[in-house]
Formats: sequence, C-alpha cells, structure tokens
Amino acid sequence: MTTPRRTNILGLIQHIATAIKDYWYLFVILLAQNGVPGFILWGGIFLMLLVFLIWPILKWVTLTYAVTSDALIIHSGILVRHHEHIPYARIQTLQRKQWFYLQPFHLEEVQIETASHEEGKPEARLAAVPLTVAQEINRLRQAAPASATLTPDVVKGVPVNTPTAHYQISLADLIKFSLTSLIFLPFLLVLLGLYDKLPHSWTNLLVNEASHLAILFLIGSLIIIIGLTWLVAFVGTLLHYYRFTLTRDGDQLHTAKGLVQRNTISAPLDRIQALRFKQNPLRRGLHLQTVQVLLASKAAAKDDDNDLTILPVINERVARDTIHPFVDWLPTQTPSLTELQVSRTWYQIRNAVLTVLLPALLIAWLWPTIGWWLFPIWLIIAVAAGRFAARHTGGGRLQHELLVLQTGHFFTLDQTFVPLQNIQSVRLSQSIWMKHTHLAHLTIDIRRGNGNQAIRLRYLPQQNAQAIYDWYRTHS
Repeated sequence: MTTPRRTNILGLIQHIATAIKDYWYLFVILLAQNGVPGFILWGGIFLMLLVFLIWPILKWVTLTYAVTSDALIIHSGILVRHHEHIPYARIQTLQRKQWFYLQPFHLEEVQIETASHEEGKPEARLAAVPLTVAQEINRLRQAAPASATLTPDVVKGVPVNTPTAHYQISLADLIKFSLTSLIFLPFLLVLLGLYDKLPHSWTNLLVNEASHLAILFLIGSLIIIIGLTWLVAFVGTLLHYYRFTLTRDGDQLHTAKGLVQRNTISAPLDRIQALRFKQNPLRRGLHLQTVQVLLASKAAAKDDDNDLTILPVINERVARDTIHPFVDWLPTQTPSLTELQVSRTWYQIRNAVLTVLLPALLIAWLWPTIGWWLFPIWLIIAVAAGRFAARHTGGGRLQHELLVLQTGHFFTLDQTFVPLQNIQSVRLSQSIWMKHTHLAHLTIDIRRGNGNQAIRLRYLPQQNAQAIYDWYRTHS
C-alpha cells in the first residue's frame, strides 16, 4: 500500500452527503426565489451543482493516501494542496465506520485522530477504503515505538496481537441499557419547544375541541409526547449499541457497535486518561452502572457525555471485576472515599437553592398562576439536589499512584479513577469566608477530547485537600 491510491468510488457518496449536510440551506434559498430573473435562477442552479456535485467529485479525485512502513501519508486539496504525514506512534484513536451500503463491498470509512487535530474534526478521513487498510494501520501502529512522553508501563508484558479479553452485550442488558437511558429528555424539550411554532389555527382548534376536558387533554397529551420521545430514544439507543463488543488485543482496546452503521473505535491503553463509572437516577435505583473511558480525542463524540462507553450497563457489584481484564490498573476492591468526604452538607444545599431561586421567582412573576404553584417544587428539588451532591462527594488515593474521585450532580453519580501520570494539574482554592471554617475546593484537571475535564470537589476539609495537593506536587 505504499503507492498512493484513491478511495473507492463509493466514497463519493460520503463527500456529497457531507456537502448536503453543510450547505442544505442553499436548497431553501433557491426554492424561496419566486419571480426572480432567469439568469439569477440559472446561476443558483449552477451554484448548487458546483457545491453538491462538482466540488465533491473534485475532492474525491484529488485525495490520495499511502500506508507506508512508518507513517500514513495523505495528499488532498483542490486549490491548495495539503500533504499530511502521520506517524503511527502519534495516532490517538482509530475509528472505523461501516455504513450498511458499504458492507457488501467490504469497505469502510476510517477516521484517524492525533493530539494535534482540529476541534471536532479528525486529522485524517478516508471515506471508503478496504477493510485491510485499517487492519494494516493497526498492525503498524502496535509495532511502532511508543513516544517518550507516554507511560506504557501499565501494559508491560502483554504480547502484541494477543486477544486477552472479550465482552459482548447480551440482548437483555441492551434492553436494560435502552430502557434506563435518559437521552429522551433533550428530545422531549425540543418537541415541547416546537409547540409554539405550530400554526395558531391548529393549536386553537385543539384547545377548543378539548375545552370541556382541558385537564384530561393536557395530561393525556403530555403522556403521549413523553411516550413518543421515549420510544424514539429507545429505538435509537438499540440501533446505536446493537451487538456492542469490547475486546482487548495486546495494548489496544477495541469497541464495536451499531446496526445501520457499524462503528469501531481502537484506542491504545496508554492513551486512556481516566476511567469513569456513571449512574443516572434510574440506574442507581436498579444498581446498574455504565463504564466509560476518557480519551484525548473526539472519537466518542456521539456516546453518552462524549466519552467512550466500554460497558454500556452492568451490575455495580461485578463492574470492577468485569472491567479489570481490559484495564488492569483498575483495583477490583471497593475503593475508600472517606479521605475527601464533605463534612458539612449545608453549603451545597444553600448553593443549589440560590441557583434556582431567581429563575423560580421570575417564572412566578411572569406566569403567576402556575409559577407560584411550581415555586415550592423547585425549592424541594434544589434542596434534594444539593444534599445529593454533598453526600456523594468523596475520593482518596489508591496504590500511591491512583486517585479516585466521586461527584454527584443532577442526581447522577460519577466515580472517576485517574492514574497519577494522567493528572494535568491540581488546584486548591479557598475564599476568605472558607478560611474560618477550614474548608477548601479541590480541582483535578484531566485531558479529555480536545480540551480539559475539570473534576471539582467542593467544601472539603482543608487538611485533606491540602494532603492531595502536596501528594501531587511531590510525586508528579
């Protein structure tokens, strides 16, 4: 594969689809042109042909790639030529996407991310290439010498290309994961927001027809809307995580999922920044957890919270034992969280109440009929959220080189395990009022995606927070 070659002609479909996604509004502008001179109309048609057909063809023709022994080389550009040389040791993640129409031809899309790629955009994207391309890149990537800035000691002794662990989600677990997902809430808010966009004649007709059953109509409509959005989210989650598999192959983790589009992500173990156990309110009640890894790439942008999911759902009692063969620096025993516990819950409750107080008063003033009825509900939720955040803040040092941090926000519990070498910085902050109570805030910065993940534990005993700060200064 050392000779430069083009992607398959089916890759042209991807270029056209990208153009439509980016410039769809040109269709709207053209359709809105009524009674314009003919030359303007034909000019608009030519512009659309250029944007949606001619330009994608030129992009496909001018893009070539070569898989050499030391790097992936890509030549692209129409008016300005670009030449990219990507050493295999610099690759953060390798993502493979196989749409259903590519499967019969044994083709797939390959996306490559390095630490220097642009925000939300992979360093390299090959729209339709044979399956052997990604396999060859993975082989050369594992054989490439690691960068001196990395810490591969966590995977020492693991022979390359030797599968050491495998997991595939069962149908029952996939259904549990889809049923307990809260992804339908954003869809619900969007759908409710569309109500004001409907023609007033429609909404007035609905209200007039159901005026004698106003309460029942409102309740029934709300139930139907919630049910529809939940059903759409349920089916979407099933399709997205269909036949989810996790494999450890030497020093690489591979996840694969999806029915309409089979999405495979490969990441070296030494590129994992942290490991997170997450529980939303529904899964907490059922003692279920979702396990994710924080990567220095955007490969998992479509996963929950933009982090790579490696175990969609699992019972919390066996979660650490199940994940240990894949990430062997994770301890299997239950971690102690007492070192960084909050001693006074009042401060978190006060902050939560102050956060919702002004919006709640504003709603009550603008819509007094329903606003004052909702006002005590807002306060009760705020008190409960503040108490939850305070009671579930915790953490501590494990094995002298591992830090566990637990936070609670919006009734969601996050427990994050961070190796010492992956901590970017530690901050200790204290207001003038906190000095008298001997409390402090501790912030741990971790690289995540193209930016930073700041995990903040608030109102900790100053002595304990200072101990973590000194520990990091001494050992980093």
